[in-house]
Amino acid sequence: MRLSRLLVISLLLTFGCVPKQPNERHVYIGPTETISEVAHSVNQNNRRLPTLWASGYFEADIMDQGRRHYVNGDITLLYRQPNEMRLVAKKDIAGTIFEVGNNQQRYWLTVKGDADTMWWGSYDEDGNTTADTRKMPIQPQLLLEVLGVGVIDEDLTRQPFPVMRFNNDADAYMFVWNVRVPDRYVAQKEVWYDRKTKLPIKVLLFDPNGRVVLRADLSKHKPVQVQQVQGAGEAEQPTVASVYRLYFPDNGTSMMFELNNLELQHEMRAVKVPNDKSFAFPNELGVDHVVQVDKQADR
Repeated sequence: MRLSRLLVISLLLTFGCVPKQPNERHVYIGPTETISEVAHSVNQNNRRLPTLWASGYFEADIMDQGRRHYVNGDITLLYRQPNEMRLVAKKDIAGTIFEVGNNQQRYWLTVKGDADTMWWGSYDEDGNTTADTRKMPIQPQLLLEVLGVGVIDEDLTRQPFPVMRFNNDADAYMFVWNVRVPDRYVAQKEVWYDRKTKLPIKVLLFDPNGRVVLRADLSKHKPVQVQQVQGAGEAEQPTVASVYRLYFPDNGTSMMFELNNLELQHEMRAVKVPNDKSFAFPNELGVDHVVQVDKQADR
C-alpha cells in the first residue's frame, strides 16, 4: 500500500497534477514619484474645487453618552475652500433630521429624533477654539478634513509639514502631517493617495498621543460637473470620492454617505449654491437641547 501511494505521488509530480499554491498577493515594486510631484498632482485636482455641491444618501449610528441614535435620509453637501462645509440630511415629512456645519466663526452639529440636540461652538479671531470638541458625537472639523479636497502647502517645511512613504502592498502614497509641540513632534493626519490617480482613498486623524480619532475610507471617485466653466474640457474636470465610510473609535459613532450628483455649483431657485448664505449658522434650532461646547453648559 505504501509503495502504491509513493507511485501515485511520483506520477502527480511528473505530470504536474499537484495543485499549485495560491499566488502571492500582488505587491507593486515599480517606479514611484517624489513627494513634491505627488503633492503637485493632488493640488492640480483640488485647486479645481473652489466649491462643491452634491446630493445623495446618508446614514449614521450616532453614540451620545452611551445611547445609540440611528438616522438616515437624503443629503445635500456644500463645501467652499478653505474651510466652509455643511451637510444636511432630510427624510420625508420629518424634514431636516441631521446637520453638521463649519464656517469662519462657528461649528455645529444637530441630531433630531430621540437625541433632539444641537452642539455648537465658536472660533476666535485666529480660527482656534478652546472647546473640547470630543463632547460632540461628530466633530465638524474632522469631517471637513475627511473630504480630502484641500490643497497641500507647497512649502513642505511649514507646519504642519508632511512626510511621505510608499506603501507597496496598498500601492499608495502615505502622507503624514506633523507638528511640533513643546516637547516633541506629533502626527496630526495621515492620508493615503492612490499611486495611479493621486486621489485620496484613506484618511486617519490622530490626537496628540497618536490615537486614531477618526478613520475614513474613500472610494468610487467621480468627476465633478463643470459645465458652467466656459471651455472646460473633460481632462480639466476635478474628481472626488463619492462614497465615504467614517468611524470615530473614541465614542463608537459611524457614518456613511454616498454622493450621486457632484457639481461645482448648483442652481437652486435661480440662485447658485454654495454661496455666503449656504454656510450661515442656523437660527431656527428646532431642538429641545442646545449645548454650547466652549462653555460646557446648556442654554
